[in-house]
Amino acid sequence: MRLATRRPEVAERWRAEGRDAVVLDLDNPAHCARALEDVSRVFLLTGYTADMLHQSKRLVDAAVTAGVSHLVHLGVFNSGDDDIPHFSWHQLIETYIKASGIAWTHLHPNVIYGDAWAAPIRETGTLTGWWQEAPQGYVHTADIAADTAEVLREGPSQHGGADYWLSTEVLTGPQIADILTDVLGREITYTSMGPDDLADGVAKIPSAAERLYMQSAVQTMRQAVAGNMKFQNVVRDDVQTILGRPGVTVREWARQTFADAT
Repeated sequence: MRLATRRPEVAERWRAEGRDAVVLDLDNPAHCARALEDVSRVFLLTGYTADMLHQSKRLVDAAVTAGVSHLVHLGVFNSGDDDIPHFSWHQLIETYIKASGIAWTHLHPNVIYGDAWAAPIRETGTLTGWWQEAPQGYVHTADIAADTAEVLREGPSQHGGADYWLSTEVLTGPQIADILTDVLGREITYTSMGPDDLADGVAKIPSAAERLYMQSAVQTMRQAVAGNMKFQNVVRDDVQTILGRPGVTVREWARQTFADAT
């Protein structure tokens, strides 16, 4: 297994740990060829930036040249008809991958949650959400990682041409706070923020590509708050399909994460 990062210091640390690691800056075409040498299966996870379009095309083209046999892409949980720019970008990338001739598998996570929640919950007793009280489908980061690893391990004979949808449960912010309160045995409150709150910060992002992506995220939140994201408010737990077990629920995650606090 070869690990890739755009940060040289991280690649160096991994190599010191005995891992096969390379520096891969998707804005540098030369990096792609070196990173893909003697690689048969690739996981493509792009950054949260409008640059994902040309970066993904560059890597797919390099994968074709390198003879990669299976490409696994992490996209987004979308209906195919959402008026949201970054959802469309993922669709365009997936269409390009399908046209490349490489066997493909697309993973579509709904709203991603995980250990990034833990510190503020521990320190402040609050969970902040940007959807006000709109319901959202959630999937745990660890399940995305486990799904990806299993798909890459089993390869295209098992997973080629598959679209997997990752939405383990549908919850509102207040419902999540209630779950956390019950598990921790102390009150956890939900701080309801909205799209306008996020938009104020997004306007100050200096990078145009990052700002465009986050403006699209704001648009997603506006649609959710308006009740226009019905397709995303569903349970489609293909964690079960891939791993043979259900996805991790927020309650299960909280019990594992805050076991020392209960």
